[in-house]
Amino acid sequence: MSHNSLIAEIETWLLGKALGDPEIVALFEALCQRLHGVGIPVERAVLSWPTLHPLFRAEQVFWWLGKGAKLEQYYHSNAGNADWLKSPFHRMQSRNLPRLRRRLTGENAFLDFDVLKDFAAQGYTDYLLTSSRFGIADFTKFADGPTGIMASWTTSRPGGFTDMDLDALSRIQTVFAVACRAAIQKRVMANLATAYLGPTAGWRVLAGDIQRGDGDHIPAVVWFSDMRGSTRLSDTMDPDDYLALLNRYFECTAAPVISHGGEILNFIGDGVLAIFPVGKDEDAAAAARRATSAAGQAVELQAQAIANGTPAEAPLDFGIGLDIGELKFGNIGVPERLAFSGIGRVVNGVQRIEAATKDMGHQVLATGKVAEAVPDQWVSAGQRCLADFQSKVELFTYRAAEAKAAE
Repeated sequence: MSHNSLIAEIETWLLGKALGDPEIVALFEALCQRLHGVGIPVERAVLSWPTLHPLFRAEQVFWWLGKGAKLEQYYHSNAGNADWLKSPFHRMQSRNLPRLRRRLTGENAFLDFDVLKDFAAQGYTDYLLTSSRFGIADFTKFADGPTGIMASWTTSRPGGFTDMDLDALSRIQTVFAVACRAAIQKRVMANLATAYLGPTAGWRVLAGDIQRGDGDHIPAVVWFSDMRGSTRLSDTMDPDDYLALLNRYFECTAAPVISHGGEILNFIGDGVLAIFPVGKDEDAAAAARRATSAAGQAVELQAQAIANGTPAEAPLDFGIGLDIGELKFGNIGVPERLAFSGIGRVVNGVQRIEAATKDMGHQVLATGKVAEAVPDQWVSAGQRCLADFQSKVELFTYRAAEAKAAE
């Protein structure tokens, strides 16, 4: 089979992937292996693209012959990173170049980037960087250049890439960009759905649970936390200072929920409604232990924030309520505007429990169902009549929070 026919087969394969559901790391790895298999001597390759994510501004896949591929993600804070600014990728993006080629050995060697000097020292002989521009998620500019993909191809073959190799890589680039666009947009959608809805709700929405009433009854530990004095603080503080305080509060409460396997359902003003779903391979007690650990971390983070200088006029104070039960987890609202949330008696009850933390003088309160799972961490705080509930409920307070309050 001719070289052109082999490249055409790869193009056809890529178009088939674009019409499917490609996963970008596996797609790039398979492409590199196929290119090497048809005689194009690629031994190292990098695929780079911008992304839309609360934490990350860009992603890259690195591939080495015989070692496979790995994904790297770059934080927004690294946007002005010196290594990035001195890289061939930045040169190509900032100047909107379609192609950049550098020979690494011989009389035509041109090592105008530090990374190319490193490649030459490692025995590589030729370097090609290609790009394709396209829109991602309806935004057309990213940082200092258009969106799209950039791919670098490196070889150690004596003499480097041939003209036939370069032509093949240029041909492949356009078709590969079509497949990448589908894969990247899927990642962007998943990132945004997870960031704004949580992992479970996000994937349910992407899977088609988008009609009012869609959802399931699930067992979970339900968490509700609320910042104390927020109304007064919002009226008396500078708006930027209040926003900073609010974010510190969320770092103390929402972050521990996520780090212990919980999911944020809603931010209700400064209230955090979250769940610790009972997993397939665990019981409710295991979920309760995770929730208890999250509450403990929240208390520790609050103490650290106060020690680091929270102003006296802006105290960082909050209450947490916990309970176990079954809730309806699904779409509510009107057909034109839906929210994926949790509803049910346990959701209403946990908000009443959090409200009781103020009157009962305890920062963290939970029902007996939660306390039974981690008995050494909870102590009875007495019985309480909760609003809209007919009988008294025995509530338990978190020992560590009591110890902190006594210090």
